[in-house]
Amino acid sequence: MRHLFCHSVYQDLDLFGEDPRATLRGIRSDGIEMLTSFDAPPAGYPDLTTTVHLPYASDWLAAWEDRPHDMPADTSLYVMYGRSRREVVSNIRRCIEAAAPMSPGHGVMHACNADLAEVKKRTCTRDSESVIRAFCEMMNEVASGFPEGEPPFKIVFENLWWPGMRLVDGSDFDLVDELISFDNWGICLDTGHLMNCLPGIYTEQDGIEAVTRIVSGYSRRLRDSISAVHFHFSASGQYRETFQEEELHGDPSEFYWSAYRHVSTLDQHRAYSDPSCVRIIDILSPDYVIHELPGKESGPFHDFVQQRSLFQ
Repeated sequence: MRHLFCHSVYQDLDLFGEDPRATLRGIRSDGIEMLTSFDAPPAGYPDLTTTVHLPYASDWLAAWEDRPHDMPADTSLYVMYGRSRREVVSNIRRCIEAAAPMSPGHGVMHACNADLAEVKKRTCTRDSESVIRAFCEMMNEVASGFPEGEPPFKIVFENLWWPGMRLVDGSDFDLVDELISFDNWGICLDTGHLMNCLPGIYTEQDGIEAVTRIVSGYSRRLRDSISAVHFHFSASGQYRETFQEEELHGDPSEFYWSAYRHVSTLDQHRAYSDPSCVRIIDILSPDYVIHELPGKESGPFHDFVQQRSLFQ
């Protein structure tokens, strides 16, 4: 089991000082999961990268269903992966190809969709099954463009709280397992995202108890497929119950960027302090534990060191 620190190609490597490997060893990190872009990473990043998190476009279905939002091409890339089915497939292949030279242990893809008009709403009109079916169709088409129909590295699908693969039980996984046509795939369970699917999560302990109960009920097939865990918690139950809903208005690009504060308040990515959280990892025994944490003003490594210290 390897413990990874999260970083991004949009962040400076100076964070790690003159000897990045020594810095990572000093905080007991086995490497980095790097959030990539659609282009080759700058020099230096590949040497530190163990796994990658591929770019996420929150409303790719808008382009997949040929009803793209009216926004500039550079924005549409990050909101929809493009403006047509052809562009969606091409751009996902492009980001996979850009990451392939780093030979990552996996590449994370979010297996869900957030309709832009519903990003600031409590409920979504789209059902998870239809999103999963469209997602699998899209990923199968992406994979078909690689030699022998297999991506160049393992693609692991991550749960979210929007329609798609939520993993509150095993049914979403069973559907993905039925529909994905290539072999080199797996699951990345995000514990904070799972908490955001559940009512009554007001404290760290609430979240730990709920997630432990859910993963204990997973089938052996699902547990074996979870090769990675994004480890953090969100105790945003009160905010989810009380935030002011907003309609999509004005420029779609501006509305999209304005949603970041709302999403980050809901999806807190907080570091565990209760040692009982380790039980979740004990149950799943993943290959990678990715401490997906933002850091604090006291230092970018603070949250990682706090959470990593819970593991002997």
